[in-house]
Amino acid sequence: MKEFRVAKCLGNDGVQEYAIFADGSRKKRIYIDEQYGKYFEVDNELNTDCKTCLKYSFSGRIKDAIDTIKSGNGDCIKQINFFGKHDKVLYFIDRKVGEELRQKSLEGWKDTKFAWAVECGNKNSFSGYAPINLKGERISMFDEERTVKTFDTKDKAEEYVKGLLEKAAFYAKRLANRYHEAEEDEKENVIDQTIKDINEFAGTQFSVLSDFVFDMLTGDCELKSFECTLDEYGYKIIQCIA
Repeated sequence: MKEFRVAKCLGNDGVQEYAIFADGSRKKRIYIDEQYGKYFEVDNELNTDCKTCLKYSFSGRIKDAIDTIKSGNGDCIKQINFFGKHDKVLYFIDRKVGEELRQKSLEGWKDTKFAWAVECGNKNSFSGYAPINLKGERISMFDEERTVKTFDTKDKAEEYVKGLLEKAAFYAKRLANRYHEAEEDEKENVIDQTIKDINEFAGTQFSVLSDFVFDMLTGDCELKSFECTLDEYGYKIIQCIA
């Protein structure tokens, strides 16, 4: 762990103890665990490809969390369920306690293999994003098939998403053209046939591909953008256990 000192600072909750780092990085509020004593939550410094505030998070970055513990910059993982699962890495001020927890963490995770997966969902939904299963569907709590589709590398996961977006753009453009060329009484048939074609290609009626296609279109089957980008739907590539 990089050099730090504990000092009291005035914050939103009044005067509290913080870990102040010598390198000038973000100070961290110190909390107290009834069993193990004082600790602070560690920032994820391994997530170099995220430009938002989420770059500090370990959610969806389980390998980063374990690597942080391996490097001595954390002791254990704490999982919080609040609108989805969120992982935090804790570092304890009492290093005898912290090192005991760290060794237990390393022992528990020593044989774990990691992979990459794709999560997607509506950006404005409280249910958040969910992983894609082996059938190319967004997993829900009601699904029987809950096996996550995984990839050996991040590049392979990115290639998979790129392929989905390209195929979705193809169907969206084709539907937009055929819909506006069709007579009024044939427009619904055009939509139905497109849905049938998508389902046949995807091998399921509930594919993420279908969600992507219709997110690229307005209610009148017009392209929301010439580039066929996603609108309300989003995705992210996460680390997972293989």
